[in-house]
Amino acid sequence: MSGTVTDSTTGDPVAGAEITAGDSKAKSGADGTYSLTLAAGTYDLKVDAYGYTTATFSGVEITDGGSVTKSFALTSVPTQTVSGKITDGSGHGWPLYAAITVDGVPGAPVQTDPLNGTYSVDLPAGKTYTLKVSSNYPGYKNATKDITVGDSAVSANVSLPVDAWAGTAAGYKAVDDGTTEPFDSTTSAPEGWTVDNADGTTGGWAFDDPGNRTNSTGGTGAFAIVDSDNAGSSNTQDSTLTSPSYDFSGTDLPELSYRTSYKSYSSQTAKVEVSSDGGTTWSTVSSLTSAVTSSKITIPLSDYAGESDVRVRFHFTGKFGWWWEVDDVFVGARSLSAVPGGLVIGQVTDANTGDGISGATLTGTGDGAVSTISAATPDDAALGEGFYWSFAPVGKQTLTAAKSQYTTASKAVTFAADSAVKKDFSLKAGRLKVTPASVDAPVAWGGSATKTVTIKNTGGADATVKLAEKTGGFTPATSGAPLISEKGDFSPLSAKSQAGKAGNAAAAPAEGGDAWETVADLPDTIEDNAVAADNGKIYSAFGFDGSADIKSLYSYDAEDGWTKLADAADTREAPAHGFIDGKLYAVGGWGASGSPDAKLEIYDPASNTWTTGASSPTPLAGSGSAVLDGKLYAVGGCTASACGSDSVTVYDPSDDSWSTAASYPEDVAWESCGAISGLLYCSGGTTDSGELKSAYVYDPAADSWSALPDMPKTLWGSASTAANGLLLISSGVSGNALTNVGYAYDPAAGTWSSLPNADVATFRGGGAPGFYKVGGAIGTASPVSTVELLPGYDQTGGSDVSWLSLNSSEFKLAPGVSVAVAVSVKASVDEITQPGDYTAQIGISANTPYSVASIPVTMTVAPPNTWGKISGTVLGKASDGSTAPLKGATVQVDSWASSYTLITDKDGHYALWLDARNNPLTVIVAKDGYAPKVTTVKVVKKGTVTTDFTLKKA
Repeated sequence: MSGTVTDSTTGDPVAGAEITAGDSKAKSGADGTYSLTLAAGTYDLKVDAYGYTTATFSGVEITDGGSVTKSFALTSVPTQTVSGKITDGSGHGWPLYAAITVDGVPGAPVQTDPLNGTYSVDLPAGKTYTLKVSSNYPGYKNATKDITVGDSAVSANVSLPVDAWAGTAAGYKAVDDGTTEPFDSTTSAPEGWTVDNADGTTGGWAFDDPGNRTNSTGGTGAFAIVDSDNAGSSNTQDSTLTSPSYDFSGTDLPELSYRTSYKSYSSQTAKVEVSSDGGTTWSTVSSLTSAVTSSKITIPLSDYAGESDVRVRFHFTGKFGWWWEVDDVFVGARSLSAVPGGLVIGQVTDANTGDGISGATLTGTGDGAVSTISAATPDDAALGEGFYWSFAPVGKQTLTAAKSQYTTASKAVTFAADSAVKKDFSLKAGRLKVTPASVDAPVAWGGSATKTVTIKNTGGADATVKLAEKTGGFTPATSGAPLISEKGDFSPLSAKSQAGKAGNAAAAPAEGGDAWETVADLPDTIEDNAVAADNGKIYSAFGFDGSADIKSLYSYDAEDGWTKLADAADTREAPAHGFIDGKLYAVGGWGASGSPDAKLEIYDPASNTWTTGASSPTPLAGSGSAVLDGKLYAVGGCTASACGSDSVTVYDPSDDSWSTAASYPEDVAWESCGAISGLLYCSGGTTDSGELKSAYVYDPAADSWSALPDMPKTLWGSASTAANGLLLISSGVSGNALTNVGYAYDPAAGTWSSLPNADVATFRGGGAPGFYKVGGAIGTASPVSTVELLPGYDQTGGSDVSWLSLNSSEFKLAPGVSVAVAVSVKASVDEITQPGDYTAQIGISANTPYSVASIPVTMTVAPPNTWGKISGTVLGKASDGSTAPLKGATVQVDSWASSYTLITDKDGHYALWLDARNNPLTVIVAKDGYAPKVTTVKVVKKGTVTTDFTLKKA
């Protein structure tokens, strides 16, 4: 059976209508159509849709193999407006920015106006609804309210109470009133407390620390402990430490808190239990299942409010387990005290575009100064981005809004008790308009041309502009090796500490694609190595070789291959590293002791020697690292036993000093970092809690991190670098599977794109501009010596383009002012040896918040009148007769005047322009494993001669 559901008045399709026939159901689509498969028989139909009266139909017959079309026109139900106000319900009474979901009503939640807490929603009449209200501010409990919509508008106000246990509601202070037992006596249980040991128990609760564990609860002095390990391997424990009776009559918010240290074991239990009937029955209110130390645990006892005889006890069972320490047990009541003050809310917008600005800081003055950050509001269609709110004590403040690359703005704010005030900010910034968007300059052989590019500041603030020449763009092959996803157990901790442990099987290398190229292997297998590039060479230092940590250093260039250089002083795995002014800096990483090494070692290629600098105050391993503005940044990392930190440390070689930068927005280790255009970009990583795909950018001028679009998937332990204005990432671990996937983040576009898959899936290797992927592991403590190159990604900043010049490279533009830049091209330079299209870019950077695309420059050089072109394709013929393009074949073109050697590209193509007066030409084509071919060719003036070759297997 099929048909269409429509509105009886308008004829419009009704989506989401539910058609029921017996036990079978179907829903109409966006076009109102539905389809329902039914067995033969007679059915009663029911059609339900939100906002419409229910329609019923009897006696619809379905025959075996037959087709029935049944359409429905539904009658809409009149609607009434439900409106009201959501407020704080615990003392302040101020309006709340909140979300309201109505049961049975499709669509997104209704949001209140943050300034006055009001909302409005139209609901079909003749029905009872449940409103579910949740605050968008933290620290409030949710609430529900039932309403019946009849033939008139409905008013429904809701007050949300503060969650006293969350302790995060602004404007409130939690106050605890009760008694604390410090267990200061070391001889017996305190007065009113009892220790009860089940039959057969040896080593129950004690107060004299029989195993000399010392107090690691976070408290001081003596403490209570049950020490199963100290009791010995043949003894068991079933022991309870029970409190005296507490009277919670008239207490609305009773609570229990205690300090503790617990070393867990699989066969032991540690439970907190409560009784309200004199100890006859007990209920578990909390259990410890994993190790904790120096921890304070708070347990609400709301279920026992009003009870007059409440006892708590600490119940331990075990056999040759570990121990449980308890100290400073507090039992009492919690109350909330309202702090006199009010709220400020508002939006921060861009004065040029009117768009909201998320990530702007808002700071006030004086005691209780406002300190908050504007944020996105994706769930609220009525409220733009850049929303902020904050609490402050009663009084006046000057509130300042700031965001990097914008001018600041300040306003006076008066905070009144129990109310909200609105203050919006509009921030000015420079903004550039570039015309034309590209430069095309045809020139004769040996000729020159000049074009003009106009750059205008259309924004509301000054803009400082810098121009840089960049070599031509490179378009990588879209194909690579097949995707690898090899499941396993990939540890982020020290590789040396994992050696010899059972782990995942090594992933087999894929068949090579045509994007990544093979480079000479490292002299050793290595993972956790520090890889960097400088002055045309690639460097690999330190790491784990499969059996031991090393302190070796190697350099690579295409002509000499790998060369061993001077050893460092210390071995280390996964240090933070980078080149600054021609010297390699390395710090942190797991050292010989198993903990991160604080020593900073510095390698000077000029003297082939290592020296030391100031030690790191907080060394970690597996940090993301990069060099930004001549300083080494180390972001996050691991200790000897755990991974994940928000620490950001910065080394400045100018004065041999360390400092801290703004903390990373979340704990992280093994992320990918790179410096691009004066900013630090980081993405991915992992912690003991799980893998990450989040990305952030750090602005050193503002000392702040801002969120970026997430990577397409989680990824950690990748080879990474920054080049060609992109953050480049390849391989690593995703979803606890080894992968060869790769991504590039483009800050100018704010988007991620895919890179070709690497030929070999590795993790915990290194990356350098090129894009080189050096070493890494294919399994637990299974390093490789493989080196791969994805060519073309070798631009790390502005570079001189010999045939391109600019008459101005840096200038300041006031609002409304423009400058004309002369762009000159010259085909007479030595590098121009062939006619054709030469491409470059003019990179534009400015102290504005908007990305400005580079200006493509194309110089088209015409061939001399006496020149011609020879081109063609080289194919390889297999034994089965099939042919395919031969990448990397050598094509030698000889004449009486000169000789040329060409290499075919991935499509087997070659081409060369030369003077026709060089005729005749001898062309020799060769490739390892194939029989070479030779032919004679004559080029034609101003024409093209195509000469293809098919080489047979030797």
